[in-house]
Amino acid sequence: MKKEDLRILFLGTTSFAVEHLRFLIEECYNVVGIVTTPDKPAGRGHKLKGSPVKEFAVDLGIPIFQPEKLREESFLESIRALNPTLGIVIAFRMLPKEVWRLPSMGTINVHASLLPRWRGAAPINHALIAGDKETGVSLFSLTDKLDQGDVIAMRTISLSEKDYFGATHDLLAQEGVLLLKETLSETINQGLLPRGIQQLVEGEPLYAHKLTKENTRISWNQPAVAIHNLVRGLSPIPSAWTTLVEKGQTDTPAVYKIFETEVIVDYSSASLKKRPRVGSFLPAPKGCLYVVTQEGVLSIRSLQAPGKKRLDISAFLNGFHIPEGSYFE
Repeated sequence: MKKEDLRILFLGTTSFAVEHLRFLIEECYNVVGIVTTPDKPAGRGHKLKGSPVKEFAVDLGIPIFQPEKLREESFLESIRALNPTLGIVIAFRMLPKEVWRLPSMGTINVHASLLPRWRGAAPINHALIAGDKETGVSLFSLTDKLDQGDVIAMRTISLSEKDYFGATHDLLAQEGVLLLKETLSETINQGLLPRGIQQLVEGEPLYAHKLTKENTRISWNQPAVAIHNLVRGLSPIPSAWTTLVEKGQTDTPAVYKIFETEVIVDYSSASLKKRPRVGSFLPAPKGCLYVVTQEGVLSIRSLQAPGKKRLDISAFLNGFHIPEGSYFE
């Protein structure tokens, strides 16, 4: 099989997907069509804005499809007319079988976790939030069940308590590109898609559920390590958040985004007369902000006040006074 014989239909939305599409374009693969989400209102002016994939692809001269419904007959007819050999879906919504079965070789997916762990919408975030010691990318054949197809290839990376979502996302995108490169090369050489291995599930599978306003809020009733992991898994976007309650305040507490933290393991509480409430602030070295948690102390390293830009904590404390008796809630 020649490279041009592999007629690729690419489906994706996010910046993670863009890196894989960029690879396909730079390596001169025959991408015959691109499917992404419809434009959505964005920003203060609520102007329509395309997905990162559309923004990247708009000048490539490749047909772009943005169907509201993936089962629309007009959309399916347009895809059939492209006569695709292989579908590649990355960071997109769940596909109906009318779409993923359409390419003659079927459809493959690059998913940012070590399947079957963290099936679902936000695998990188959940791996960090859970404090996983490793994660990776999986390339698998699509089926009609969410992220449950046979795994063709995997790559693994190590995680530490210093790894945050932003850098981990970018690293996994690079690893995903390598997986895709290897798989496509083998497909062209053999003239068919490599055979995958069935996912082995021990116990109840873990799902990376969609991030919401509720599950990104910090609960100070958790241990410092758990809060630190939440911050790591959400930084820089969408970011963990909390509210600052000031003493005597009657209006709605202000929302603060927390971007970077550190667990303080050797804090001495000998000078404290009683255990302070969770979320309250402890005496700390100059330029530091220490917060009481259910178990342990958390140092806030970077945050963003309402209507302000992100600041490291020393710059924040230089320009903002936290009234005595205030606390995070």
